[in-house]
Amino acid sequence: MKRLIAQTTLLLSLSLSPLSAEKPNILFFAFDDLRPLIKTYGEPEPITPHLDALAADGIRFDRNYVAYPLCKPSRATMLNGIRFDGQPIGGKWPSHTDLIKTQETWPSVLRKAGYWTAARGKVYHSGVPGTDKEAWDIAGKKGGANTKKIVAAIVDHGGREDHVKQYLDTGNGPAALAYFATEGPDNLLNDGQTCDDVISYLKTERDPNKPFAIACGFLRPHMPWAAPKKYFDLYPEDAGQLAQLPEGREKIVDPEEVSAKNNNERWNEGVDDQTAQKLIRGYMACTSYVDAQMGKVIQALKDEGLYDNTIIIAWGDHGYHLTDHGLWRKNTAYHISMRSPLIIKALGVKGGQSSQHIVDNTDLYPTILDLAGVATPSTIQLHGNSFAPLLNNSTTPNPDWDNITYTCAKGRYGLITDRYRFTLSEETGPSLYDLKEDPHEWNNLGNDPQHQNVIADFKQKLTTVPWNSPDGKPTASTKPSNEEPKQEWDWFTTLDKNKDKQVTETEWLNRAKSKAEKDQKKGNGKPYNEAQAKKAFTRIDTNADGKITREELEKK
Repeated sequence: MKRLIAQTTLLLSLSLSPLSAEKPNILFFAFDDLRPLIKTYGEPEPITPHLDALAADGIRFDRNYVAYPLCKPSRATMLNGIRFDGQPIGGKWPSHTDLIKTQETWPSVLRKAGYWTAARGKVYHSGVPGTDKEAWDIAGKKGGANTKKIVAAIVDHGGREDHVKQYLDTGNGPAALAYFATEGPDNLLNDGQTCDDVISYLKTERDPNKPFAIACGFLRPHMPWAAPKKYFDLYPEDAGQLAQLPEGREKIVDPEEVSAKNNNERWNEGVDDQTAQKLIRGYMACTSYVDAQMGKVIQALKDEGLYDNTIIIAWGDHGYHLTDHGLWRKNTAYHISMRSPLIIKALGVKGGQSSQHIVDNTDLYPTILDLAGVATPSTIQLHGNSFAPLLNNSTTPNPDWDNITYTCAKGRYGLITDRYRFTLSEETGPSLYDLKEDPHEWNNLGNDPQHQNVIADFKQKLTTVPWNSPDGKPTASTKPSNEEPKQEWDWFTTLDKNKDKQVTETEWLNRAKSKAEKDQKKGNGKPYNEAQAKKAFTRIDTNADGKITREELEKK
């Protein structure tokens, strides 16, 4: 965990403008499934003028992460400051409401401190849960768009054929790997309606005698990638860059990242490269669409004379795969899944900065209170720390700030530092990637003798991390321990049943079948696929002698 930075008021941590005698307003934008595929992050293709302008007036965090790369736990962490691992708690799978009510949320604290508060769109995982409605003067709805009207307005589409058909036939398909261009106004879709309502909050509905804290949650660029056609037209037909794939590397999806729900054992879920490129274009079109909605809200803020005294935060709820390692979506242990955008404009903060300090979604709660000048209640225990003191020291290393974040994905705990991404799996052992030398994560150093001291240190660090409750006391979820690794963490030993220092195809297939059956009993696995298992064996058996040595396995 980050070493505690002494909580400072704005008068101490920032050089404030005269307007700061008033309580600052807060405008928080949450984007669903938005990775840093944004122009201001150095990406050449995306058209995101309003996010870029916000970064020009504030600070862009290049190393922002989430504790768990999935909407439900990530948004709960953002709202109540508790790191969640996505595992059963108290013997049951928690709902989003269960996670939220673990601790009082920052909107609730702000309202009690005199703020007028309002939420609209996807701020929580769905709508505002009943247990947190008291946090808001207006607890606005998540959606509201008419799906039948959207389907009727579609003028172009593509993607996975089964997903496209399902959406066109039913209007349903929140996980559809598909794009849809519509003919019509921005507010035909949910995010345009959210934009309109938030502008109404700013112009007519808020209490003008109070500072406000408004949370505006956009559903895009979550699947399916539906946006008005004019945002698709911003991009040439051949826009969309597929992820890097090293020469000679076979297109095989990591079995630990295969999900029965998404049927993603095939590379890029079976879509060809041309279709994949069009899908990425659809993702970028949706990003441009919500960028435009954010821009309208900010313009309304300026029209009302409120811009200078308003803290604006733009945050993505996790990273995202766009053909990276043959995957779409999120909820993997890869770095691309954990990293998300974070841009902040605050009073007295120099514009145009970029920071390499590592921050995460546990740090947002204390930072928001710090910037607002609101004390953290004594009943609150936060897993993160305020990074307000970093806002005007973006390029200077801070000795009181640990550049480390702790993560979990599908029961695999890990951490990310300025150099490494480390993950511990009960099935395959440690994964270690050097992000400076291998930013796309193709060379696993988990079994490299030269890195065993680093791995031992990281394993120790994992034992100190609080999860799921304010005090971090153990729960019923699986957590890393300080014990020596179990023998099963040595993948080769697990496979080599007869201990003859080689793994035969039969041993490999037996293990694959056993794992598939075990996962299916848990309700989170796919049926055993012998052809796929044989293909994986052949890929690793580099000398084609029908046996896998430890050296061959560790090179995989």
